[in-house]
Amino acid sequence: MSSFRSSRPFRIERLSGAPEPSNPRPATRKAPVAPSPSADLAELRSAIEAMHADIRALKGGDGSAAAPPPVSGVDPEVFRQQIVEAERLKADLQELSDAIERTKQEIASLRSADRGSDKLASASEALRAVVGDTETATDGIINAAEAIEEVAGRLRAQVSGDEALGMIDDLFEHSTGIFEHCNFQDITGQRITKVVNTMEFIDERVRKMMEIWGGDNAFAGVVGTEQALPAHGEELHGPAMDGDASIGQDEIDALFD
Repeated sequence: MSSFRSSRPFRIERLSGAPEPSNPRPATRKAPVAPSPSADLAELRSAIEAMHADIRALKGGDGSAAAPPPVSGVDPEVFRQQIVEAERLKADLQELSDAIERTKQEIASLRSADRGSDKLASASEALRAVVGDTETATDGIINAAEAIEEVAGRLRAQVSGDEALGMIDDLFEHSTGIFEHCNFQDITGQRITKVVNTMEFIDERVRKMMEIWGGDNAFAGVVGTEQALPAHGEELHGPAMDGDASIGQDEIDALFD
């Protein structure tokens, strides 16, 4: 009854001329339409085919890996040039590394933790010994020439005759020639000293280079380059210098016993 009274218009509504409400029919809900299975399969098949196309594009036409696509905003030619420059830089770095390794081998051939086997130091010491030995020998020659002049002066006072005096003059002349030729020691000594100073300069720079690379410990496992032996097959060491472990005369005599 309540629903009937709610649909019936009141008297005041009829007098005011308001339209009478009609009985609205209840709205009917439309059932949802199920998607077609064939449409879903077609969409899935299309997606799979698109994925296969992308894979083939990435692999290239022959199945090999294709080059990655260029980065957005980067010119492919510039990218290629950068790759070439990187390869060139890699080759230069490898060449530099090989040069450093060869240099370390050469240094290991010259230097050693044992001072006695240090070739640069040994050569410098040998040259200094040459200067010292020639200076000693030159002093001995000059002393002998002075003694000859002294004897010739005494003879001049005791002999007479042109022939004897002429021979004494010849002695003085030859002794003077000895003095003049002994000047070689000063010249050779100066030249050898310059060579020694240059070798010491090189030795110091090599030592600093070794310190940059880690000192003697960095060269512990480096094998030096092989040095060619002289034609006779043996390396000559020359006369023993002060401080060298030399063979005594007794040991030499024992070889002939």
